[in-house]
Amino acid sequence: MGGWHGLAFVLSLLLPAGATAGCSYEYDEPTHTPQTEPPRETRPPVPSIDPLVLEREVHNYRELDRLLKAAPGPVLLFEEGPLDGPVRGFGTTAEVPVPGQYTFTAACVGASSAQVAIGQEHPGAPFQPVELTLDCIGATTQVVELQQGYVFAHLVVPAPGDTPWTGAVGGVRVTGGAPTPSTGKSP
Repeated sequence: MGGWHGLAFVLSLLLPAGATAGCSYEYDEPTHTPQTEPPRETRPPVPSIDPLVLEREVHNYRELDRLLKAAPGPVLLFEEGPLDGPVRGFGTTAEVPVPGQYTFTAACVGASSAQVAIGQEHPGAPFQPVELTLDCIGATTQVVELQQGYVFAHLVVPAPGDTPWTGAVGGVRVTGGAPTPSTGKSP
């Protein structure tokens, strides 16, 4: 095709698209919209935290800070959070810049016990986090060998109902980064 015939063909393809561009469609709107939430009187009450619980939580955080910040050295990972209410735990990750020995410290205040896990995932290696049970009467410290990459820490209250709105808190801190001692042998 050439000349006018080719141009006419191209224009004939464009006309149907242009002819429908101005069309509009109307849809019937429903006359009744369903309610998305129940009436106020049938909804469960929103829990309010007692001011005494909040005061206890502030005191527990102060004690937790004292326990965790006693671990010396540069901080690689530090996280604190509530262990009461519906969540009862938290987790965090941090990047390990150099392989070596790190000091892992965990503590909880206001609960009877908590569980903490720290570990790393490496391709081709079995996943074996270090798991500890905390008695919540002091800090638990352990030296762990970490490789370059990411490390995670997860702290939870093991049994539901152990700390419902009590102000219980917990935290983890990883410090150090001393290189792994070599054997002195050349490869």
